[in-house]
Amino acid sequence: MISAQDVAEFLERNPDFFDQHPQVLEQLQVPHSKAGNAVSLVEKQVKILRERQLEHRERFTELVNVARANEALAANVHKLALRLLRCDTAPAVFKAVETSMREDFDVTPVRLVPPEILPQAMRQLLDADRARCGQLSPAQRGFLFPDEAEAVASVALIPIGSRSSRGVLALGSRDAARFHPGMSTEFIERIGDMINVTLTRFGIEPDV
Repeated sequence: MISAQDVAEFLERNPDFFDQHPQVLEQLQVPHSKAGNAVSLVEKQVKILRERQLEHRERFTELVNVARANEALAANVHKLALRLLRCDTAPAVFKAVETSMREDFDVTPVRLVPPEILPQAMRQLLDADRARCGQLSPAQRGFLFPDEAEAVASVALIPIGSRSSRGVLALGSRDAARFHPGMSTEFIERIGDMINVTLTRFGIEPDV
């Protein structure tokens, strides 16, 4: 006796079977998943193909949106690089970073914290020389953004120099999801590298 598995294996080995026997394809009926009515195999295949096409279209749209967001982010990093190249003093660097974050990246508040006043607990958060994103305690937010601590819902901390030896760039947001622990930190770490290299031009050396 031929089993359903035998039929399935036969069709897998002979994918052109229905091309050679179209009358069989037209007569096959497949129960509709919702209404219980029978539909032809061709209709079922068309339905599946349409569903897959919709999934692919949605996935493609998602990829395009991600690509556009990354392109915009890269353009803003480029703008910041040009601002830093035009700086002729360390205070000008701090001003350029704050202006770029506010105008290009739509980030506020922003603060560059010098290493000499950086709390040890906050320095330890960045021991791995990687940016950290998420929520901070009220006391930590108060230290970073004394005038806007209550409004800040998420924070990105970017080390400047190895072990934050030239300080930390702190970015705040009213949106709790803007800087979350699972986000990619590649771009903001590049910003930290750019600031670090720029500060060496003005004799600002690490405090370690």
